[in-house]
Amino acid sequence: MSEKQVKRYRCRLCGYEVTMEEDMPADYVCPICGASADDFELIDEE
Repeated sequence: MSEKQVKRYRCRLCGYEVTMEEDMPADYVCPICGASADDFELIDEE
């Protein structure tokens, strides 16, 4: 059984965080400020 790795992304403009089981879709839009996927950064978890 393989476990999917969960990834967390944070909007650089408003700080909104989203968790996804895959890479951020190119057409993702922040539900808070409307920023595009390019404005999100991957949060490294240790």
